Amino acid sequence: MTSQVTIHEKKIKTWEVPRHRVGLDVRMLQHSGIGTYLRGLLAGFETLSLKKELALFGPDEKGRAFFSAPIYSVREQLQYPARVRQCLLWHAPHYNVPLWKGKTKLVVTIHDIIHWIFREQFLTPLQTAYAGFMLRRAIVSADHIIAVSHHTKNDLIEHFRAPEEKITVIHEGVGENHKELPPSELKSAFEKIRTKYGLPEDFFLYVGLMKPHKNVLMLMKIFRKLKEEGKVRSSLVLIGRKDKKYPRGYEELSALSSTKDIIHLSTIDPDELKVFYNQALALIHPSLYEGFGLTLLEAMRSGTPVLTTHASSIPEVVGDAALRVNATDEAAMRDAIIRLDQDGSLRASLREKGLARAETFSWNETAAKTAVVYEKVLAET
Repeated sequence: MTSQVTIHEKKIKTWEVPRHRVGLDVRMLQHSGIGTYLRGLLAGFETLSLKKELALFGPDEKGRAFFSAPIYSVREQLQYPARVRQCLLWHAPHYNVPLWKGKTKLVVTIHDIIHWIFREQFLTPLQTAYAGFMLRRAIVSADHIIAVSHHTKNDLIEHFRAPEEKITVIHEGVGENHKELPPSELKSAFEKIRTKYGLPEDFFLYVGLMKPHKNVLMLMKIFRKLKEEGKVRSSLVLIGRKDKKYPRGYEELSALSSTKDIIHLSTIDPDELKVFYNQALALIHPSLYEGFGLTLLEAMRSGTPVLTTHASSIPEVVGDAALRVNATDEAAMRDAIIRLDQDGSLRASLREKGLARAETFSWNETAAKTAVVYEKVLAET
């Protein structure tokens, strides 16, 4: 009996001593959005030889500490304490933070507060309550917050009174796999996906989830009208998953299926995306709100002209390298689409500006600045 107690006590003692300097929650590694952020951040850490200092907590044990609980779940909170106390610092890449962190330092990346901004239009009362509670908890319990844009930082201060000195803005980067393809390579690659998906030669492109705040419904309506009037020659390709359920007024988006003028692809192979970017006349990103806007950078780095809006963080990302209109101004969006469809010199100008703008964003820089935040927080007593 005595020896059993001794062994048990030793196990507790060993368990309570942090074994890792920094733990990073990578359960969303294969997702879009936050998954892209995690993959880019890890690539930057790898390039800068900083990855060896990280312990990755994910749903499998292939070089990772095991953390299988679904995000936004009760089980997640039950599993958190045992994972978090293994680390001197825990980095949560989203605001679903541990409700209990003990002595472990906590850094949280907050990408946006879309769930709060659009709570009345798109969320149930239960979803609203959860989003508000977790955002407040993340702000209060975090030792430091990484905001991916100045706009997100300002939102946190305005809506949740987050202390400004507690927030560091670190922009996201853009992967090197997104690039301009040589004409011969593009021609061959496009022929393959053109046959596979039944694509036209000329098309505008939207890439992203088909969520209400992305404003895709407005884009669809504008584009159908332009085609009916014979004002544009190109088609529209929409790449992204639809929501399982939409609020009232979005029945047309919910019922969307492909036609010869508007082609919807729920998913594509990841390697095919760079071909879509390169072949598209322009990326159209009509969003009402973005915490950052990764697809904008991906398109610009591919040499694709961009038409987007003045909303939220978008000007911060694209600068003057994109054609921008008010997100709710249908007439301005309509005119911009016509211009891009017909004006090759405008597309060429936007291409050059976009390529230059994209060069100012790097995952290596994101990783380096994130490592500085880790050191700052770990040094605090």
